[in-house]
Amino acid sequence: MDIFFRRIEHGGASHSPIEEGKTPKRSTTLAVLGCGNLGTSLLCGILATLKDRPNETSSLQSFPSLPNLPSSSRHEIDNETASFTPPANFAAYVRTTASASRLATALASFPTHVRIYKDLENLHKADIIILACQRADLQVCLGNSEVRAALAGKTLISLLPGATIQMLSSMLATPDDTSQQPNTIIRAMANTSSSVRQSMTIIEAPSSTPAPILKTVDWIFTSIGTVKHLSAHNFDPATSLCASTPAFFALVVEALTDAAVSAELAREDAQIMAAQAMKGCAELILAGHHPAHVRDEISTPGGSTIRGLLRLEKSGVRSNLAEAFLECVKAVENLGKN
Repeated sequence: MDIFFRRIEHGGASHSPIEEGKTPKRSTTLAVLGCGNLGTSLLCGILATLKDRPNETSSLQSFPSLPNLPSSSRHEIDNETASFTPPANFAAYVRTTASASRLATALASFPTHVRIYKDLENLHKADIIILACQRADLQVCLGNSEVRAALAGKTLISLLPGATIQMLSSMLATPDDTSQQPNTIIRAMANTSSSVRQSMTIIEAPSSTPAPILKTVDWIFTSIGTVKHLSAHNFDPATSLCASTPAFFALVVEALTDAAVSAELAREDAQIMAAQAMKGCAELILAGHHPAHVRDEISTPGGSTIRGLLRLEKSGVRSNLAEAFLECVKAVENLGKN
């Protein structure tokens, strides 16, 4: 059994095996099953929030996602706020020693206990499991009888594109075992900006999801950014919009940085300028300014900006972006057919 236990104290990391026979105080345990890039970003964001809010209370009222919940769920949450407690224990599951070491390094600055496992030890003790493995590994992961047994009756939050709630429910079902407790399955899609708590996360939760579970899920994802609850019908295109487009934006920043370097700006300065300019534009739009209004405000008659915009239009930037996005949507939809 190859198990890693990490504890941070006084700003330094120390690694030691889990002590056998010790039973932690009962509280909500969150496990990330398949802790790659997205799972690591998510954990980093959650732990950063806990670091900034060491006395986190049970209230969800300060989080911006609450108005996005269905009205019926919102009413239940308002009436049951006192029953909510954020996760206090965390575990991460990886497949290799190298992944365990990478994850331990990524989490080294946070003063929160995190157990990192290379096998399925203690997965059954988790209350909430975030499924964050590679989409191609879904069949192998949930096809494992030990995993299915550990997940029985638990809350499963899937971050896998194209994996519907119905699909996941069918994979977890054991037809011959009528005593098996049903799972609460929720779909979510965050992005790698989770690590800096700027993710745009979408959530699909069945109408039957208990209010305390909805509150916990909302806490998890509002701690790493902004949340929007959506129906299954809208989930695939929203997955591409939230999870794929940051790569598009990074390409824009990279291209502008390269161009600025060719115009004799230092690369480090150019990259910061381009990224901050993009961030500022996003803040204007989030504040209510229409994108066309932002563009028109900058484009003065006979100025340099309008000349650059005309060149972009001539090169088909709109249609190219639209086609790239729709290719992403098509790929996600195809995943749901497999």
